[in-house]
Amino acid sequence: MTEESKREVKRASCFLCHLNCGVLCTKENGRIIKIEGDPECPHNEGFVCSRLEQNRWESFEYNPNRLKTPLKRVGERGSGQWEAISWDQAFDEIAERLKALRDEHGPETLCFLEGTYRTETHLHYKFTNLFGTPNTGGNGTICYSSDMWLEPCTYGGFCSDKSDWKRADLIVLWGRNPAASELLNWKWTYDNMRERGAKLIVIDPRFCEVAEHADLYLRVRPGTDAALALAMINVIIEEDLYDHEFVDEWCYGFDKLRERAAEWPPERAAEITWVPAEKIREAARMYATIKPACMPWGEKGGDGHGVNATNTIRAKAILRSITGNIDKVGGDQLTMPGDRGNTEDMNFAHNALAQGQRDKMVGNNRFPGLSFKGWDIISKAYPRFYPYCNAPLLFRQMISGDPYPVKACIVQADNPMLAFTNTHLVHDALCSLDLLVVHDYFMTPTAALADYVLPAATWLERCSRGYPTMDVEQVSMNGTMPVLERFEGGADIDFRDDYEFWYGLSERLGTADKWWGPTCEDMMDGQVAPFGMSFADFCEKVKYLRVPNKPEKYKEPGFKFLTPTGKVELYSTVIEQLNQELGADFDPLPNFTFPADFPEVNPDYAAEYPLNMITGARFMPFYHSEHRQPGAYRDLHPDPVFQIHPDTAMELNIAPGDWCWIETHKGRIKQRASLTTVVDPRVISVQHDWWFPEKPEAEPSLFGVFESNVNAIVDDDPDKYLDPLMGAWPVTGIMAKVYKVEE
Repeated sequence: MTEESKREVKRASCFLCHLNCGVLCTKENGRIIKIEGDPECPHNEGFVCSRLEQNRWESFEYNPNRLKTPLKRVGERGSGQWEAISWDQAFDEIAERLKALRDEHGPETLCFLEGTYRTETHLHYKFTNLFGTPNTGGNGTICYSSDMWLEPCTYGGFCSDKSDWKRADLIVLWGRNPAASELLNWKWTYDNMRERGAKLIVIDPRFCEVAEHADLYLRVRPGTDAALALAMINVIIEEDLYDHEFVDEWCYGFDKLRERAAEWPPERAAEITWVPAEKIREAARMYATIKPACMPWGEKGGDGHGVNATNTIRAKAILRSITGNIDKVGGDQLTMPGDRGNTEDMNFAHNALAQGQRDKMVGNNRFPGLSFKGWDIISKAYPRFYPYCNAPLLFRQMISGDPYPVKACIVQADNPMLAFTNTHLVHDALCSLDLLVVHDYFMTPTAALADYVLPAATWLERCSRGYPTMDVEQVSMNGTMPVLERFEGGADIDFRDDYEFWYGLSERLGTADKWWGPTCEDMMDGQVAPFGMSFADFCEKVKYLRVPNKPEKYKEPGFKFLTPTGKVELYSTVIEQLNQELGADFDPLPNFTFPADFPEVNPDYAAEYPLNMITGARFMPFYHSEHRQPGAYRDLHPDPVFQIHPDTAMELNIAPGDWCWIETHKGRIKQRASLTTVVDPRVISVQHDWWFPEKPEAEPSLFGVFESNVNAIVDDDPDKYLDPLMGAWPVTGIMAKVYKVEE
């Protein structure tokens, strides 16, 4: 800090996406006046994206609409009537109501919903497990978490977020467009292509930003990626392009895979996927022969595929395996528990939850992959995995009370009224609760239905030991202290960070002794204790910790992949084990199933709804349902927009900018038309998570949540649309129709 001005520069880890880029924050008189990339951070090396550029971050951090104090509902649910209360009153009353509901219905009556892992929300497991409920869930079912179960089933670890973007000779972006989501990943890719001559394959229904730079682009029919992957496996095996040394020594079930792959010649897949057979062959040959190759995780390349989520994720894991691209420099490097010790149990406290309570998890037997039923198997190899109850079943049980009442819900880092499909059902489910608590930065459509709405600390207002995702290192950790303290710089926001929230409730529920102390810094001190220093010292002296991932671990004496066979399981014995325990018939090999509303299954439905709809294509600088408040972010995207091919638009008499109805059997929403050839004439791409903070809060508006939110017209019927093993619901490959809104 200089004498002539009260300025100081503090480090932070940006959480405006999952990459946790290191930044430097300049403060003057307690208020941040500038944020820029930290050139000393080995992760982003000073790079920042458009979410921070041109001071857009001010629209988030200093937005006048941020929640300022705890609010308690005083009118009817959804009426928009609140009274300001203290945190002590909020904690006291919430804890008393939780105790009463636990006494009446059992601890499983409480559930928790999360959306995005960019806070310390993993701590909710410690709270819920100590409280006695197994019902923790969220959007991870269709975003990352299904991969986190199925990849360990395959190779006893996780590698699709450890892709070696910078050293690969071939990058496959499958259902992932980092140029519109995580720009640092795209910078790594583009620099690799320019400086090292790396090749790029893009597989996406849209000719998106990254496809413009691809050496090979496959315009896949939405919802059919599993068929495409199976055909690529077919080519690699039939043309003898697989890695014989790795497959012979380290893979289990290759003969069974060969039989399944023989059912999927490129010509068959071409009819289903709309990708020409020769392009399928070219992609398979490139991936098998240009080495090393990496295939980073992509949400639309697996998790969000509904009935084919397991098929697609497993097929991609098998592609990595039979080509020998697992755990190679330039490939997808494998993370395993190794020396992580008991950190996972300290954070999650899964062992505190009795088996009888685990068995009550919603969806435990119906969709066992992500549940405690699956965790009991996979945690032996991969303790970082976290169990999830099934959200579509959870919402239905809130309403029905069958087989037991779910009457309380805590929501953190999530906005269920936007984030989950079947929005009207979600609305009815949340309204049926006796207690709904939301911890957030803003009043959202979900918060508008709550009993208590509590202001959360932003990434600039809390301690952080950010673990950048999509980084190839075994450990990449940014340790930072809060940049802003409570009420600093004239701010009038009485926030609490995630840790303070859980500790405050735990104090009143008698479990405070299971935590590290009253502050997040207490927890962080415990995390870095092995270094022999406090967290504050760690932030000052270590700053950025990076532990390289050791490649080709399988070449070490005595190595075993952490699967039941000790090998990469092309044919899954874990899934076989689930079948035996549950009397189920989940396929241990990937296959392809036509989604229920496709013309091949239901031609009458497809005749009424002829367009194949994608939802959720990213657009900068928005992220999920965030940044809809008027300001620097919203100025770039004032209205929701869907993409439609000009030929299709002409047939429907739709002009650029027209407001149009987008309809399925679940209802209709409206967005503005953008005419573009980036989509096939048979496809539309509809923006997701739209709400309007400038519109009325009270019912029936709820900030316009039903007007343009595409999840309101997407079905999640568990019997028809969900993946049989993981319970993933579809967010792509949905049949719809479009017509112009008439005045």
